[in-house]
Amino acid sequence: MGKNAYGSGSIFLRGTIWWVQVWVDNKQLSQSSRSTKKSEAIKLRDKLLGKKHRREITGGPAESVLIAELLDDVLKSDIEESTRYIWKLVVEKSLRPFFGRTRGTRLSTDLLESYREKRTGEGVTNATVNRELSILRTAFHNARKRTPPKVHTVPYFPMVKETTVRKGFLSDEIYAKLRDALEHELKPLFVSGYVTGIRKGELLAIQWPQLNFENSEIGLEPDETKGREGRSVPILDGDMRDLLLASKKERDESWPDSPWVFNRGGQQIKDFRGGWVNACKGAGVPDLNFHDLRRTAVRNMRRDGVPQVIRMKISGHKTDSMERRYNIVDGDDLAVAKEFMERGMKLRKV
Repeated sequence: MGKNAYGSGSIFLRGTIWWVQVWVDNKQLSQSSRSTKKSEAIKLRDKLLGKKHRREITGGPAESVLIAELLDDVLKSDIEESTRYIWKLVVEKSLRPFFGRTRGTRLSTDLLESYREKRTGEGVTNATVNRELSILRTAFHNARKRTPPKVHTVPYFPMVKETTVRKGFLSDEIYAKLRDALEHELKPLFVSGYVTGIRKGELLAIQWPQLNFENSEIGLEPDETKGREGRSVPILDGDMRDLLLASKKERDESWPDSPWVFNRGGQQIKDFRGGWVNACKGAGVPDLNFHDLRRTAVRNMRRDGVPQVIRMKISGHKTDSMERRYNIVDGDDLAVAKEFMERGMKLRKV
């Protein structure tokens, strides 16, 4: 290999796929572009050379591997696309700036605790820090399993016990206020989540061919669900059907080639935190999470007499642990229970 190729990397075909080869610390590193386009390989080569220049990757033994490289690997691992999107945001915003230039062998409990102190000082909860550090921990576990291993041991990750479990529900009154406060394009997404309890990531991936208005159902594909199992959920008359039909009409007239049910101008919605936070504040529920809709939907289905096995099928739960974990009982439930129990006491003349 010539001197120029040694210093600037090279690209080559392996079958129909373009590969990139660069030298780092006198070690040859090869990586697939996963593309048949040479231009994609050139982009990958330039990206790797940039990381080499910034010392974000090394070619030496496991003792010299930087955490930035482990984070890159975990983002390329076999995870859901919706998960990959969220993890990448966390990695680029928080984990890489703090840990990226640290060698994997030098990750210590003190450094992890310093990260937690920094993040909580920025107003982040310990629960959020736990989620962030779990990504880093997964990166280390993956690195240890590689051949050859990029790290030989996984350090201890101190996690703070989470003492608060969210118990938020959405009342019918607040539902109407929040629906009206949301931006136009978020209304069908919100109502569909409120009615069915479908996970946010599963909702955002739904495309128009999956909707069958004649049979009033949405088909979720196995590769789009958390449990890798397909299922069908109902389209209810009222807000859900009306908003979905209106959205389809708008799509047919304005961007007929767009496949995404939940979209902005035909483009798939991926992040709507700003619009959600503003609407929640306007509706008087500033602490409401989109995930609270999932809990609310399960509670409403239970109240409406939907058998547990069916509501689990609709929401996508494999076990009944969700109802136990989140204690799906509120004041109205307890009032009904009190009425039945008192009636029983009278009948038994206790």
